[in-house]
Amino acid sequence: MDKALQFANLIAKQINHGLTPEEQLELNTLLETDPSNQLVYDEIMAGEAQKTAIDFMYSLSVDAAWSKVSTASEISRSVPVVKNLSSFRKRLAWAAAAAVLLATFFIWRTSMDQPVQSSAAPVEILPGGTKATLTLADGKVISLDGLTNGDLASEGNVQVIKMDGKLQYNASKDNAAITYNTIQTPRGGKYQLVLADGTVVWLNAASSLRFPVAFNGKERMVELKGEAYFEVKKDGKPFKVSLQNGSQIEVKGTTFNVNAYQDEDMLIATLLEGKINFLMQGKTQPLFPGQQIRVTYEQPEIQVVDDVDVEKEIAWKNDLFIFKGMDVKSIMREISRWYDIDVVYKGKPSPETFSGIVSRKSNLAQVLKIMEEGGVRFEMEGRTIVVY
Repeated sequence: MDKALQFANLIAKQINHGLTPEEQLELNTLLETDPSNQLVYDEIMAGEAQKTAIDFMYSLSVDAAWSKVSTASEISRSVPVVKNLSSFRKRLAWAAAAAVLLATFFIWRTSMDQPVQSSAAPVEILPGGTKATLTLADGKVISLDGLTNGDLASEGNVQVIKMDGKLQYNASKDNAAITYNTIQTPRGGKYQLVLADGTVVWLNAASSLRFPVAFNGKERMVELKGEAYFEVKKDGKPFKVSLQNGSQIEVKGTTFNVNAYQDEDMLIATLLEGKINFLMQGKTQPLFPGQQIRVTYEQPEIQVVDDVDVEKEIAWKNDLFIFKGMDVKSIMREISRWYDIDVVYKGKPSPETFSGIVSRKSNLAQVLKIMEEGGVRFEMEGRTIVVY
């Protein structure tokens, strides 16, 4: 009976508040050492069965619940020996299930008087939005948040205009001198930019792009930190993206995404349309639509991956999180950048992987629910997520 109540207690905690790593290990041991425990557990954790049982038992008093537990326990001990062993095991499992469900209900009911803080996000943390700063050639910094549409600045013969949540550079004629601007998004921000040649750039959170206000030379060179999606305007001049690890991407007119965050394990460039050349350490690697370049930062070797899930790679641009077989740390890096939060780990992060699709317009609690359903437990301390 002690083990049954121990089992019930662990299931109750998992349903209501989540388990600590030690408790999860204890539950796993009980499941692995007794096959009937696994059967009972599966029945209890089936969503509809659990809801039906709780709805029914909520009308019972605590004393009645304990009475039912005792009765169910007596039944489980007095089941007669039968010739059909599988039938006996099934009846025994259901009797045990009744005991566990009722014990679970007792624990759940007696904990209702105690205030429980949400494990994921007790205060609502809203998603990021259209936020960025623009640094002009003279060092002046302009916050783009909340500015109305219209002319923003003049850089030589180039007019800088804000319109409908994006920044546009209009060059009337070539400038004699090349001057540079830098657009930078904070954590929790993104922005769209139209360069003087008509190239459109979407900048993800915690990213920056340094670019000339007009392209007067033999090439069009920009410098990226973080992540951006490019729709490069066709032009006789090559368009180059310089990255922090010394590599470059060279194109003429094409559509691609570059994830070059320094806190990730690798640099990733994904081609949607056209063709790009990836240049690193004197090597040139061509890339065709549907292919992806991966370069780890520790061992900078070029790896080409075919038939990638392009939609997943550009999900951020379309206001989505698409997680496919991603581990906790990888997901939390994306979440921390978009929701402007810090992440702390207590214990070794789970090796489990997670999959799901969530709108980036959702609040934080909705996004974390994917991993909570997979057994990961969170707590909030201000704007810091503690991951157990």
